[in-house]
Amino acid sequence: MIIKRIVIFWVIIFVFCGTLFSQKVVIYTAEQPFPDAPKRTLMPRKVVDSAALQATLPLLADHYHRKGYIAFSIDTVRVSVDTLFADCFIGPCYGDKVIRIADSTLESLSHGASVRSVRNGTLPFIEYARFAEKVVQQYENYGHPFCQVSIEETDFEQDTIGTLSIVVGPAIVYDSIIVKGDAKVRPSFLQPYLNWRRKRRYSEAAVSQIPSLLERLPYVTITREPGVEFVGDRAYLYLFLDRQRVNQFDGYIGLVPVSATTGKVMLNGEVTLKLQNLFTIGERLSLQWRAPERYSQYLDIQAEFPYLFRTPIGVAGSFTLDKKDTTYLNMNYMAALQYSFAGSSSLQASYQYTTSALLSVAPGYVAGDDTLAADFRKSLWGVRLNVSHVDNVVQPWSGLEGHAGLSAGVRQLLPSAQAVAEGRTALKSTHYQMEAELNGYVAIGKRWGWAAGVQGATQFGGEHLYNDLFRIGGTHTLQGFDEQSLFASTYLIARTEFRFRFARLSYLCAFFNAAWYERNLRGAMYSDWPFGFGIGATIHTKAGNLYLSYALGQQKESPISFKTGKIHFGIDVNF
Repeated sequence: MIIKRIVIFWVIIFVFCGTLFSQKVVIYTAEQPFPDAPKRTLMPRKVVDSAALQATLPLLADHYHRKGYIAFSIDTVRVSVDTLFADCFIGPCYGDKVIRIADSTLESLSHGASVRSVRNGTLPFIEYARFAEKVVQQYENYGHPFCQVSIEETDFEQDTIGTLSIVVGPAIVYDSIIVKGDAKVRPSFLQPYLNWRRKRRYSEAAVSQIPSLLERLPYVTITREPGVEFVGDRAYLYLFLDRQRVNQFDGYIGLVPVSATTGKVMLNGEVTLKLQNLFTIGERLSLQWRAPERYSQYLDIQAEFPYLFRTPIGVAGSFTLDKKDTTYLNMNYMAALQYSFAGSSSLQASYQYTTSALLSVAPGYVAGDDTLAADFRKSLWGVRLNVSHVDNVVQPWSGLEGHAGLSAGVRQLLPSAQAVAEGRTALKSTHYQMEAELNGYVAIGKRWGWAAGVQGATQFGGEHLYNDLFRIGGTHTLQGFDEQSLFASTYLIARTEFRFRFARLSYLCAFFNAAWYERNLRGAMYSDWPFGFGIGATIHTKAGNLYLSYALGQQKESPISFKTGKIHFGIDVNF
């Protein structure tokens, strides 16, 4: 143990000495002493090599320019064995000089924040560079991309060295969007999505955001950087886009025998269909069908048309059918009016109508269970905010995305329900529902990434019904459990996932997710803390994305067992 410590000590000493002796001394030379010397970090006395010195020289020059030494420059950097020589030119200081600004020029700047630097019609010369940059930016974003700022009648021998001159240039407005490439996207979608409205004032800030907005469209590939052509007082936007295959189909269908005596069979399987930009207006269509167990069916159809009539206003709708074996049949209809912000964020105002009918059990009860269920009709009005700021909509690697919604309305139990006849619950009640989800992605270097998220929902108002509860579990909520196998009136799910990317759109991952949920029915409270973990892989191929995952889960009645591990395998066929 003593020998080991001695070896470690001498290794540290040798490393420290090697680092010390590898440093080079820096000598700054000039024709005059350095005035207004900056902090040691900007004029380091020792550096590892000349590259480390070159990294600090721009900061040193900026320091002296801000002090008024506008001619300051670093002419050469010379190397002599273990010494570096930085030859500088300082020049005279103009820190006490000012620039005259005419009243007419000052009035034209009154709408911008740049006038804060102006006092008594003059501008300190040392603030000229930042002032000119702000002025140019203001005019570039206000329809004048060719604005120029300069100093006229300069005389550096005087306290007032010149007069500020601003040439605004012609006013420019947006005109058309021209798409080059085989991508099929209508201008009626691109104009509101990119905030490019015909005859609107040109804005350089808005144009600089166009590449990042285009990268969020999964069905196009940018082949060249967008360009702007100015013709007269009009600006034409050129986009170089090719079509990207993102429409997806995934699933399987099989026949399963129901009865050995009658020979009856049932359809079993899972199908997922996702279509984007099919009509070249940026719409999204999806269909998901599952038959997870005997007599059960699940169908979810969604449609979204985000931009209509060249405006950020769109519509969305969905239909969901949920048949739980021979217990109940739920059908949900949703229609929403949507306002889209820049990128993929939107605000929705929606109306939902839900019907539920018990099947082969007596109204008011679930077979084999003492929990309350009933036929009902429910109408909810709600608002929902969707936020997305990720680098890739299909497979994000960095950024944030999420949504939050609040709904309120009335739930009406049918008069024939036994629960109503027995006076077990109110015939009509006000119903509230809240739900939210937030996911974050962090890139750790080029290969590694971390994803984390949290989601939850709750409902309150009136007595809870078994056939009106949330259903969680499965690939998209709680991995390690059967799809929609857990019933909850309130739930909260947290998940984390580490990824290793071995190709641009392919990665391996290890994940862990945990949940808390409760089910409050007829005053009987049930709660649990289930969790699941596992590994997975997503492999991008020419045909589509191949994905495979294996997850284990544990809950109160079911400990971890490799026999009950959940394996999910599939391929999203792109076309």
